[in-house]
Amino acid sequence: MDTLTSNIELQCSQPLPQLLKLAEQQSVITALDRHFALQLSGLLTEAEPLLLLLLTLLSKQLSSQHSCLPLDHIDASNPLGLRPLTAVQLQTGAAPLSCELRCQGDLAAELSQFLAQSSLVWQPQANDVDDPQSRPLVLQGQRLYLRRYWRYEQQVASKLLSLASDNHIAERLEREPALAAQVTNVLAQLFNSQSPAIDWQKVAAATSLTRRLSVITGGPGTGKTTTVTKVLLLLLQLQPELHVRLVAPTGKAAARLSESIKGSKARLQAELASSAPALQAALAAIPEEAATIHRLLGVIPDDSRFRHRHDNPLLLDLLIVDEASMVDLPLMAKLLDALPEHAQLILLGDQDQLASVEAGAVLADICHGLRVDDSWQMQYSAKQAARLTALCGMELPQGTRQDALGDSLCMLRHSHRFKGDAGIGVLANAVNQGDVAAVRQVWRQQYPELAWFEQQTDSSAERALLQHCVAHYRPYLELAASHAEPQQVLQAFNQFRILCAMRSGEYGVDGINIAVIRQLSQAQLIEPRQEFYRGRPIIIRSNDYNLGLFNGDIGIVLHDEQTGRLMAWFERADGSMMKVLPARLPSHDTCFAMTVHKSQGSEFDAVTLVLPPNPRGPQVQLLCRELLYTGITRAKQHFSCSGRPAVFNLAVKQLTRRASGLASRLWSQV
Repeated sequence: MDTLTSNIELQCSQPLPQLLKLAEQQSVITALDRHFALQLSGLLTEAEPLLLLLLTLLSKQLSSQHSCLPLDHIDASNPLGLRPLTAVQLQTGAAPLSCELRCQGDLAAELSQFLAQSSLVWQPQANDVDDPQSRPLVLQGQRLYLRRYWRYEQQVASKLLSLASDNHIAERLEREPALAAQVTNVLAQLFNSQSPAIDWQKVAAATSLTRRLSVITGGPGTGKTTTVTKVLLLLLQLQPELHVRLVAPTGKAAARLSESIKGSKARLQAELASSAPALQAALAAIPEEAATIHRLLGVIPDDSRFRHRHDNPLLLDLLIVDEASMVDLPLMAKLLDALPEHAQLILLGDQDQLASVEAGAVLADICHGLRVDDSWQMQYSAKQAARLTALCGMELPQGTRQDALGDSLCMLRHSHRFKGDAGIGVLANAVNQGDVAAVRQVWRQQYPELAWFEQQTDSSAERALLQHCVAHYRPYLELAASHAEPQQVLQAFNQFRILCAMRSGEYGVDGINIAVIRQLSQAQLIEPRQEFYRGRPIIIRSNDYNLGLFNGDIGIVLHDEQTGRLMAWFERADGSMMKVLPARLPSHDTCFAMTVHKSQGSEFDAVTLVLPPNPRGPQVQLLCRELLYTGITRAKQHFSCSGRPAVFNLAVKQLTRRASGLASRLWSQV
C-alpha cells in the first residue's frame, strides 16, 4: 500500500472525483482523461487525491499531443483550467468550481518528492534503458511520463545521436583524396551559383554526403527536394547499387514527393544533357516512387506493431523521409527501430510548420538547438565547418558548440516559390516572426496576392466569401459537366482550396462544406440530391492498402464513360488515374474545405483560410502561429483570409511549444 506524504495542500470546492466530472462537462478534460486517472489510481489500495489530480493532468497533456507533464508548468491557482461559472449558472444556485494547490516551497520540487514515493512511479538512472518492474509512470527530473512515451523519447534520442556521431563517411573522404576531389567536382557541377553568398543547398548536399544523419529544413520553395535529388544523383554515381527508399507520413505527401522528384529529375536531365554517361546513368537510377511510412514498415492488422523492427530491419541503404514535421514521436521511434545498422537517414521538412497530429514535435526538437533569441542560426563544429568549406569552396560559419547533431543540420533560407517582395512570402515571414505590427503593415499594403474577408454582424462578408469560393470552383465543375478527362478535372480542382482551423462548427470544415455545397447548388454547378454526385470532391480518412488509398488522398466523383456509372477517381503516385466504386471507398468526407493539418504536404494556386470569429476554449488553443504559417504557405499565387483581425493577431502571438524532453536529450546545452 502506498502511504504518500506531501507538503502540498490540495483545496477543491468539491470532492475531486466529482470535480473531475464537472471539468469533463466543461470540456477542460476529456472522459478518457478522467477514466485514465481513476483506473490507474485504482491500482492503489488507498487513493490519494493529489495523485489522482496529477494523473488527470498527465492524460490531459497526452490528449493535447504533449509527450509528458512538466511539473513546473502546472498552474497552482487552477491546475485543471476550470472556467468560472456564468452569472446565469450562479443565479440558479450552482456551486462555484475551484481547484488550487498550495505549497510553501517550490511546487515542482515538492511534486517530484511526492511522486517519488508512489509504487506506480519509476525514476530512471543515467544509463537505464527500461524499468524491470514495468511501472506505468516515469519521473525524470521534473517531467512525468507515461512509461511508453518515455521509452519513445529514449529510443529516438539514442538512435539520432548514434547516427549523428558516426563519422566514418567523413573519415573515408579524408582518407581518400581522389574520392573527395570527385565529390567536390560533381558538387561544383550541380551547384554552379556565381553568387558570393553561401549556397545553402550546396551545403545541405555536402552535409548529406558526410553524415549518416542529415536534416534538411526550410520553408516552402527553398529547394529541399531539389537538393536531395542532387544528393541521390551523386550517391548513386559513387555507389550504383545503393538501395534507396522514399517515404512520407501520408499518401498525399508521398504522392507530392514523387511528383517533386520527377520534376527535379527532368530539370537535371536538361541541365546535364552533355555530362558523362556515368552521371546520366545515376540520374536515371534515382527512384521516383514514394510510399507512406506505414506501408514501408508493414502494417499488421489489429496490431500496433509493424512487420519491420529491430529484429527484422528494413532492406535499404538510404532512407529519405519527407514532411518530417508531420511524423509523431511513436511513429519516429518505430521507424528508427527498423532502420538497419549501416543505413543513412535524410529528414526533410519545415520546422516552422504545424507539428504532428499525434504526440510530439520531433522535427522541432531536432532543430531546437539552432534557435537563438527567437531566430535560427547555423553553427558547425570546427571540424565539420572545415570539411564543408573544402567540399563546397565557401567559408562556413563555425561555433563553439560541439553537439554532434548540429553538424547534421542544414537550413535552407531562400524561397524560390515566393519573390522577395511578394505578399504571400512577406506575410508568411511576418507571421513566422510573431510580429503583429509587421502583419498589420502587410495587410495595409494591399498586395495583389492577398485578400481579406472581414467577418461582420451582417451577412455581406459571408456572401462575398461564398461568391469567391464559387468562382474558384466553377472551372473544375464545368470541366466535370463537359465530361473532360478525370485527371484534368482533378488538376483543376486542386488549383484552389478552402482551409479551416478546425473540423466542427459553423466556421469549421463541416459548416463551411455545407455552406459551399448550398451555394454551388444554387449556382446550378452541382446537384447534391444524393450522397454521391458528379463533381463531389472527397478526402480519404483511413488507409486501405488493398485499394491503394491512404489518409489524406483526394479524389473526385465523376461519370465513367465506359460503364456510365459514377466512380471516384484518384491520381496515383506515378501520375496514372484509378477509379473506385463509391461503395468500396474507405471512410471519407466531402472536401470543398479541409483542415490546415490535412493540407500539409500540398500546395494550391489559391487558398482561402477561414478563422472562427469568436473562438472559445479549445478553439483558442488551435489558433497558433504555426497554423497561420502553414495555411499561408500552401498558396502559390493568392492567399485570402476570412476572419477578424483580432483573431488573426491572437494566433500570430500564440506560439505552440509541445512539452517534451526530447530536445534536452538531443542537445547537451539545452
